[in-house]
Amino acid sequence: GISALVPAAAGAPDPTDTRGRRGRRCQRPSVAQRGAAAMVGVGELWDMLRAGSIDFIGQKNAFDFQYYVIWIAGIIGFIYGLIMQRFLYTFYFIFASTLFSTVITLPAWPCWNRNPVEWLEPKEEAKDEKEEVKKSQGGGKKSKKKD
Repeated sequence: GISALVPAAAGAPDPTDTRGRRGRRCQRPSVAQRGAAAMVGVGELWDMLRAGSIDFIGQKNAFDFQYYVIWIAGIIGFIYGLIMQRFLYTFYFIFASTLFSTVITLPAWPCWNRNPVEWLEPKEEAKDEKEEVKKSQGGGKKSKKKD
């Protein structure tokens, strides 16, 4: 195409280069991987919403989203209410933004679970170790008889 005929500008970033800012190589997801993450079937979406799992980064992003949306709406609502001389308009803006941010952040939408944590499987204790622990703790009551 045309890009093969036009020489690259000096200092322009090479789009095929996978090095990060500091010159280290980083892995970029392929177009297929990015598309697969964005395209979720209806059944899979329903299962995600029912499971309700949001990763740690998604929790922070959801909190930041609702925080800034409500604050910005409050400021805009205050200015609009000041111009119209009705405080009720400020309340309407804040209330509407709270409802909007609740609908966006409360369900476990896939956008809030892009970095799931891979938990380790628990190690099973051997039965011998459990029995030794019970014996060392004095598992039963001792009888106290008065003579």
